Amino acid sequence: MLIMSINRKIIITAMAALVLGASSCKKYLNVNQNPNISQTATVKTLLPAAQLYVASTVGVDLQINGCIWGEFWTQDPGANQYRQLEQYAPNQDYFSTPWNNLYEAGENFFQLYKLADSQKKTQYMAIALVMEAYTFQLITDAWGNAPYTQALKGQFADSNITSPKYDSTRTIYFGIIANIDSALSLMNPTAAVLPGADDLVYGGNMTQWEKFAYTLKLRIYMRMSEIDPIDAQAGITAIYTDPKFQQVGFIGQGDDAFIGFGYNTNNESPLYSEELGLGQGVQNLVGSNTCIDSMNSNGDPRAYLFYEGTSSSSGTNIVGIPQGDYESTTLSTAFSIPNVYVAGDAANSSSGKAPVNLLTSWESYFLQAEVVAKGWQSSSSGYSDDSLFYHGIMASFNYYSTQLTAAYSTFFTNIGFPLPLTSSVYQDYISGAWLQNGIGGTGVGYWTVYPTTGTFAQKQRFIITQKWFAMCGNQGFEAWCERRRTGYPDFFVLSPNSLIGPTYPERFLYPTSESSRNLNFPGLQALTAPVWWQ
Repeated sequence: MLIMSINRKIIITAMAALVLGASSCKKYLNVNQNPNISQTATVKTLLPAAQLYVASTVGVDLQINGCIWGEFWTQDPGANQYRQLEQYAPNQDYFSTPWNNLYEAGENFFQLYKLADSQKKTQYMAIALVMEAYTFQLITDAWGNAPYTQALKGQFADSNITSPKYDSTRTIYFGIIANIDSALSLMNPTAAVLPGADDLVYGGNMTQWEKFAYTLKLRIYMRMSEIDPIDAQAGITAIYTDPKFQQVGFIGQGDDAFIGFGYNTNNESPLYSEELGLGQGVQNLVGSNTCIDSMNSNGDPRAYLFYEGTSSSSGTNIVGIPQGDYESTTLSTAFSIPNVYVAGDAANSSSGKAPVNLLTSWESYFLQAEVVAKGWQSSSSGYSDDSLFYHGIMASFNYYSTQLTAAYSTFFTNIGFPLPLTSSVYQDYISGAWLQNGIGGTGVGYWTVYPTTGTFAQKQRFIITQKWFAMCGNQGFEAWCERRRTGYPDFFVLSPNSLIGPTYPERFLYPTSESSRNLNFPGLQALTAPVWWQ
């Protein structure tokens, strides 16, 4: 069996076994076998191994890139770890780790499917298919065209293809939709053999995996809705008319797909583990004005959830710095850093307890709101687009309810703001109570008043912007993807240290391992070249 080391402590210590073959362009040699790890894979070892590869990549590389280019975070002026991202000028090797790790995840899911098939363990097969689809959407959304139909076949038993061809994003999208459909046909919550604790996402709850599969399909179709509306609408209509879907539905509150961490010091959130690797307590990331100023001006208490407050003469405030302006001599000496709840405080071990989100209830509701606002469905789960919009906001608040209560107790009382004026923190936000009583504002926040009678463009602007707020620090890559798809939020600022002129990055660069070793490598793409669905 092939064992491949990976630069993520959480994966090394948590997994029991790996099956890693060719990751798109090369066949790894059997040189890293660990005598303390079983060399005989089982479905119970392959599943968590593959899920952890995804969590590591989503929680570190995609999170950091997404949160910086999605303007939640920016480079700490006292550090330089991510200046390449702020300059919009990372080199090819900057993206080697996420590329390799996602293909390693894909290989594990591929081998899991084959092993489960040989043992007639259909629920493992189903999870392998839907998670492989999830993984390849990440790949093609980040890089565009990528090896797919010939990928994961580097072992001799799997055709020994070491230079797989590149497929278009459209081909990959329709391929992974087919995978999801196959997974749904296999999913059976009452099957005789179900995963248990080895399933790090849902613990073997196949009803929740069904919801995950339908929600992932919805995400995929909405991602392609701008470039291929005919197929996207037809696909969404097929979801809503599917008899199984009508019984199961999409992800809702309590169905969030995430992998938890922090059970012990060897099981820390991947981002916090990365921060420790860069230097004990070294803070490389701080809050961006782009997000913080907008949250503050709208009286959004989640600012105190996603960022840490700074002390001032008037109490505790959330203060950002201009996006990418790490060399300015006029920056405030007191600024906020990402909170422990999103694994952003490098000096606080509580960051190690932050989960990695894969698909969330707020993302699900905002996707449904956009579908209804577009007129592709008259309602979703019986709700109108404005109701789904507010369900999305509420889901974000409810997911972090414990942390928000702590934020109220710790920070808001410092400036004389009482515990929730109404029945909930969410209601205080929607009614404008926090804006009026917390920072001396008036009325209600601009982004909380949905344009019920507006055009689709006006509605989409609110839906995507509120989705962006909800994804602050916890779904950074997805937020950046939605910004590329829709152009919202429309108040982003260009980094003053951009080396590519007045334009934004639109994709990741292919790693040098591809350009130097894959005989079918199609050539480099500019960082500013849009992907298919933009």
